[in-house]
Amino acid sequence: MGAYIGAAYWFTSSTSFANPAVTVGRIFSDTFAGIAPSSVPAFVMAQLAGAAVGLGLLLILFPSAPRSADDAVLPHSSEKVSA
Repeated sequence: MGAYIGAAYWFTSSTSFANPAVTVGRIFSDTFAGIAPSSVPAFVMAQLAGAAVGLGLLLILFPSAPRSADDAVLPHSSEKVSA
């Protein structure tokens, strides 16, 4: 997936529009990579749909991830540690 994003960013004029903030920012560009303001809602909806599909796949492929996520976080104290 990372290779796709990298390739889409460097080798296409759309730079894959993987980030909604980039999509909105492209409204203000008059370069070849800019997009029409009327196209932004469709881009953002597609990005949100892709995020939902990705989350669904994550939950299907790794069903125990929510339960074991706390095991990956190290506890820390809120006190300052002097060096």
